[in-house]
Amino acid sequence: MRMRSKLVAPAAVLLCVVLSGAPQAGLAARERFVPPVVTAASDIPYPVEVLASGLVTLSLNLSVTGQPPTVQVLRDIPGLTSLTTSTVTRWTYSPGKLDGKPAPSTINIEVVFNPPDALSQNLQMTPVAATAPPAPAGYLPAEVAVGTFAASPRTGPQTGAVVLDVTIDKYGQVKKVDTVRDVPSLTQEAIDTVKRWTINPATFHGKAIASQLVVAFVFRSPTVTTR
Repeated sequence: MRMRSKLVAPAAVLLCVVLSGAPQAGLAARERFVPPVVTAASDIPYPVEVLASGLVTLSLNLSVTGQPPTVQVLRDIPGLTSLTTSTVTRWTYSPGKLDGKPAPSTINIEVVFNPPDALSQNLQMTPVAATAPPAPAGYLPAEVAVGTFAASPRTGPQTGAVVLDVTIDKYGQVKKVDTVRDVPSLTQEAIDTVKRWTINPATFHGKAIASQLVVAFVFRSPTVTTR
């Protein structure tokens, strides 16, 4: 009987070790980082003297309070990027959370300057500029691989910026689109367009995770010619 009791004790200890390690394994498997989001946005100007169109991509580094962000330019359109940068720094953001606590974090904003005659043409996806690594360490935001312009409506107001908060799942699929800034005659076309884009999901330490991507379509009046 004594020998049996001596054998049972180590087995019990081993069982306790296994059970105590189980929650830690579960914790490691869960997503520790929740990316930031935009909560309020204003109009983005599209000056009549600037004839260019296309995609401006900005990377915003947020503090733990979400404000003020510092901005890095990933894709540039001369004459439009500086105005876009000054505009988005006045928007309101909610910072990301690391292990349940607000943390410095990076959010990317894709701004499409949409000409009236685009007819859902593909966007030119130029290589992004080299910048400082996103925050927190190990995080890479979602990226647009293939995008298109939106078709301009035939009726109703045809100018203004529609700003969308797009939820991308870990497979790169658009799961939800929330309207942050609405232009009623333009918003649905913007939503339908972004749902057709091809997007690479965000990753955290090499693991694909769900995240938000901010997409703005800035529409221009058909009376203005673009190139």
